[in-house]
Amino acid sequence: MVKSYDAEYFEPKATLECGQVFRYEKVGEQDYIIHSADKIARVFSKGDATIVDSDFPEYFSEYFDTETDYETICRRLSAFEELQECVKTGRGIRILKQNFDETVLSFIISANNNIPRIKGIIERLCENFGKDCGDYKAFPTTDELKDVAVETYRNLGCGFRDRYLAETVKALRETDIKQRILQSDTPTACKLLCSLSGIGPKVADCIALFGMSRTDCYPVDTWIFKSNKSQVLDTPAKVRKYYLDRYGADAGYAQQYLFYKAR
Repeated sequence: MVKSYDAEYFEPKATLECGQVFRYEKVGEQDYIIHSADKIARVFSKGDATIVDSDFPEYFSEYFDTETDYETICRRLSAFEELQECVKTGRGIRILKQNFDETVLSFIISANNNIPRIKGIIERLCENFGKDCGDYKAFPTTDELKDVAVETYRNLGCGFRDRYLAETVKALRETDIKQRILQSDTPTACKLLCSLSGIGPKVADCIALFGMSRTDCYPVDTWIFKSNKSQVLDTPAKVRKYYLDRYGADAGYAQQYLFYKAR
């Protein structure tokens, strides 16, 4: 099924190449194949429209957050002088609503890593353990990963993240941590995420923002810290607190506009 959206507030490149997702393939200018869990879609621009073509229209409508009014969000954030150029540059970004388990494992893989290498590790993980969906492999579920050994993750190129992945898969399968995270308010959810192996404050914020739609998060990576730091805001924690207080429930949108402009 094909659905069409206003390209001004839904640009494929801005949405997919801003660091919030890794399982996509660029097949043309503003033309991408997206995989999420065991689903697939093509998203591309055509004139003033962005087209999403998929056999899973409801799933990808939620995935691309198509019901949210981004024009109003952009207007609110443009009231902050420091964000005006960022919003103008990045207003085509939509914050994705991704599969929770996939987001957790993908962002553990992302730690101290670069995007081509992250994408390669994820594809090898899918190829080896994901369900066969015909032309592609699904992202493996935690049940499908339950018997994967630390050494196997290492052989896939995960490096020091091998133990983190094995331990987090076990925790997600065998404890109630996932339910507790999903049912908690955002500060509590981020603290619980940090109790999982391989997850620190920045990765927890990324998971909450991109895998739980918690826009009251402000992930502070190298780019954001460089853009926001000052004599007073001289640590990532101080930057995070200041801008969470400043932007409130829109902090996650602000972070993405700033990140896209900074890069």
